[in-house]
Amino acid sequence: MQGRRIWLRVSVCVLLLLLLLGAAAWLGTSRWLTQQQIEDLHWQGFRVSSAGIGLQQLSFTHPTASVQLQDLLIEWPDFNRPAPWVRRIKLQQLSLSLAQSSTTGESPSTALNVAQTAGYVSLIPAHLQIAQLNIDLPCAEQRCTLSGVLNVTNTSRYLPDLNLDLSVQLTLQHGNDELEWKARLLGVYVAPHLQVDLAINQQPQMLLLTSLEPKPNGQFWHVLVNADIQQAATLHSWLRQWLPTSAQLIAQAPHSAQIESQFSLLLPNGPIAWASLQQASGTLSAYANLPQPWPIPALGQIQGQLDITAKAVDGQWLADSLSSNLTLSQITSELSQSLPAGLHPDAVQIKLQPVQAPTQIAEPLLGRELPVSAQIMVQGKSPLVLDGTLILSNSLPWAVQLVDTTLTASTPAVDFQDLNLKGLKATLKLDGYVDQKQYHMDLANTSKLSAERLRYGQWQAEQVDASGSDLTLQGQIPPVGPISWQARSTLALTAKPLHEQLKPQRWSWRGPVTLDNQAFELSGTLSNDAQLSAKVGLQHSLTKGLSLNAQFNEMFLRTGNPLQGSFTAWPALLELNNGRLKGTAQLHLKPAQNSPNITLNFSAKGLSGVYDRTQITGLSGNPSLQINASTLQLELPDLTLEQANPGVPLGPLQLRGHYQAVLQAPDKGTLKLTEAHSALIGGDLTLPANQWDLASIPLLFPFELKGLQLEQLFTLYPTEGLAGTGSIDGRLPLQLSRAGFSIEQGFLEARQPGGRLQFDSERIRQLGRSNPAMQLVTQSLEDFQFSTLNSQVNYDPQGQLTLGIRLEGQNPAIEKGRPIHFNINLQEDIPTLLASLQLSDKVSEIIQQRVQQRLLQRNAENKPKTAAPE
Repeated sequence: MQGRRIWLRVSVCVLLLLLLLGAAAWLGTSRWLTQQQIEDLHWQGFRVSSAGIGLQQLSFTHPTASVQLQDLLIEWPDFNRPAPWVRRIKLQQLSLSLAQSSTTGESPSTALNVAQTAGYVSLIPAHLQIAQLNIDLPCAEQRCTLSGVLNVTNTSRYLPDLNLDLSVQLTLQHGNDELEWKARLLGVYVAPHLQVDLAINQQPQMLLLTSLEPKPNGQFWHVLVNADIQQAATLHSWLRQWLPTSAQLIAQAPHSAQIESQFSLLLPNGPIAWASLQQASGTLSAYANLPQPWPIPALGQIQGQLDITAKAVDGQWLADSLSSNLTLSQITSELSQSLPAGLHPDAVQIKLQPVQAPTQIAEPLLGRELPVSAQIMVQGKSPLVLDGTLILSNSLPWAVQLVDTTLTASTPAVDFQDLNLKGLKATLKLDGYVDQKQYHMDLANTSKLSAERLRYGQWQAEQVDASGSDLTLQGQIPPVGPISWQARSTLALTAKPLHEQLKPQRWSWRGPVTLDNQAFELSGTLSNDAQLSAKVGLQHSLTKGLSLNAQFNEMFLRTGNPLQGSFTAWPALLELNNGRLKGTAQLHLKPAQNSPNITLNFSAKGLSGVYDRTQITGLSGNPSLQINASTLQLELPDLTLEQANPGVPLGPLQLRGHYQAVLQAPDKGTLKLTEAHSALIGGDLTLPANQWDLASIPLLFPFELKGLQLEQLFTLYPTEGLAGTGSIDGRLPLQLSRAGFSIEQGFLEARQPGGRLQFDSERIRQLGRSNPAMQLVTQSLEDFQFSTLNSQVNYDPQGQLTLGIRLEGQNPAIEKGRPIHFNINLQEDIPTLLASLQLSDKVSEIIQQRVQQRLLQRNAENKPKTAAPE
C-alpha cells in the first residue's frame, strides 16, 4: 500500500514536470518563430507510431517563401549506425512559393569552401523522397513553376574519413515532356567528384564531370562538358520561360547540337573565390557543332562549328588556336539598327582557320599573336566579303591586324542622311591595325569604288568611279565620346554630274585629299570632256567654314569653247570661236551662313564670234562678278571691242561701268556707266555717263552722234549713182520699254559749211525726162552742194524708221546756182534693211542662217490672217 502511494506521488511529479517542460518548450518555440520571422504556422494530423513521426499537414510563411507540406513521415533514427542517423524521409507533396527578391545592386560574392560544404552531407538522410514537388518562383518577366519528383540517396561513409556517395534524381514535367536530372557526388570530402546527367524523354542529352584534386602547390579543378542534344525543341521550350521576351528569338528550336568543352585550373588551397579564379592558371578547349540554327539572345541564330583552345597563366588567358565556320542569321534589330536600312544583313558567315604567322607583325601583337585566315561573308541585299589574314591577340587587351585583306561589297541602294547611292560597288585592298585605343588602315592603289548614281541634295551624278593611291586612315578610340579619325590620299574621281546648270558629260578630279573630324582640305585638277580644266583648292572646317579657290586654265577658243560645252547657262545665241579666256573663282561660306560669298574674275583677250545676228571681233576686258547672300555686283573696268557688226559696223567700242542687283530680281538692278562710246562710220557714238534703274521701265539712253561721214556711209552701203561728203552730228534718244526699243524726236544735222551730194543715175534721169515735175529735182541732185542737211528721226518698236529730211543748197549748173530747198520724207524697215545687208558673202554662214530664219518668222507674223468661211 505504501509502495503504491510512493508510485502515485512519483507519477504525479513526472506528469507535472512534463507539463512544465511542454509549457516551457512552447513558450521558447514561439519566441524562436518570432525571431525567425515565421508566421501563420499551422499543422495538423500529428502522429507517432512504430514507423516514425508523421504529420498530415504543415504550412507557414516567411518573407522569402511560403511552405506547404502534406503527408510527412520521418522514420525513427538509427543511433546504432554511423551518420546519417535519419534513415528515410517521405513527403507526399512539398509546395514552395518563393517571393520576389527585393535586393538591389549586386550581391556580395562569397567563397566556396568545398570541404565544409561536403560536411553538410551528413545532415542529409539516407533516403529522401518527395512524390510531388511544386516550386513557384519568379523568372524573367513572370512567375514560373517547377513540378516533378525528387529522390535523394545518401550512402556516404563518415568513419574514419568522410567518403562521399550522394545521388540526386530530379524528374521535372514540362507539358508532355520529361526532363530528368541525375547528379552523383563521390570521393573523399577534400577531393570530391561530381557527375551530372540530363536526359529528356529518357534520351541522354548532356554530361557534366567535375572534380577537385589536392596538389602540393594548390588544388586542381577539372570540368568536362559533353552534350549531344537531340531534344533541343523540348529544352528550348523549357528554357524560354526563364528568358525575357526580347531574348526569345524563335518559336521553334532546332533539333540537335553537339558541344564538347573542358577546362582545368590550378587554384590556391582553401575556399574557391572569384578572386582566385581570376588569378588561376590552366587550359581550356571547346568545340561546338550546331548543324541547325540555334537562337542566341541579343544576336540572332547561330549555325556551324567553333573550335578553340586556350591557356591561362596567373589569370592571363592566351588563345592557342581558333577555327570556325559559323553563320549568324535572323540578326536582331539591336545589332543592325545602327546601319542604314539598305545595309541590313540577312546573314553573316565567318570562316576562320589557323595559318602561319606573317613576317610583319604589329609591335603590340608580338608574343601574343594568333594568326588566322579569315573569310567573312555578309549575305543580303548588300553582300560583302572580307577575305585575308587576320592576326588576333590571344589575350587582353584585344587587337586585330589585317594583312593582305580584300574587302568586296556592293549594294543596289543605300542612304546616308542626305547622300543617296545606287549601284554602289567597292573593291578595297586593306592592311591595318585596330585595338581598343587606336586604329590605322592603308589602302592599296588597286582599290576602287564605283556607283551607278549618286545624289546629294540637288546634285546628282552617274557613272561615279573613285580610286586612290597612298590612302591612309587612322584615329584614336577614346573610352567615352566620339572616335577621332584622319585620312590622307591622292584621289582620282570621275563622274557624270546631272544638274540643270551642267551639260551631261564626264568630269574628272585628281589630287591630294586630307580630312579629319573637324576639317578637310583638297587640291588638284578638275576637268571634263569639253576640255574645261581648273586647279581647285578646297578647305572646310567647323570653325572657319568652307573656302574654295579655282583657277581656270587659259582657254584658246580657236580649238573650241569649254565653257559653252560645260554649262547650260551659256547663251544659246553666243558663239565664240577665237581669242583667249581665263578666270578665277572664290567661294566662302562661314559656319553661320546659309548662302556663300562668290567672286568670279575673268580675263578675255581678242574674243571673236557671233551674238545672235551680230558679228563681234576683238572683245577684251577683265570683268568680275561678286555674289553674296542678297546681292550681285558686276564690274566692267575696261571692256573693249574692236568691232560689232549687226549690219552697221560699230567700233572700236569702250565701256566702263558697274551693275548691282538683288538676287531675288537679278534683271532689275542698277546700271551705272562711266564711259560708253564707239566709232560709227567715221564718227563717234557716245552715251553720256549716267545711272539707270532697270526696274523703272521705260528707260532712256540719250546717245550722241558726232562726225558721221557721209562719204563712208555711201561707201559701206552703195546706192546706184549716189555719192557725197559731209559730217553728221545729232542726238538719238533711245528708249527701252516693254514693247521694245524706240526713238522719238531724234535729230541729225550736217556740220557747217555743209557738204555735197551727187546722184549720177540713168534711171533717175529717165524719170525726170518722163515727168517734167521731177526734172528739176533730178538735175539738181546730179551735183548738189548743200549748206543745210537736217532730219527728224523716229523709230518705232516694230523697226520702222521715219526720217523728215530738210535739204538746202544749190547746183552751180542750174540757173547760176540759185538756192534750192528740198523736204523729203523717208521710211525704212530697219530689220529688213539690216537683213538684206547681212545676206551677203561678207558675213558668216551662221549669221546668214539666223537672218533667214528671222525673215521667215517676221513674214509669218505679218501675214494677214484669212477669215474662216461662214
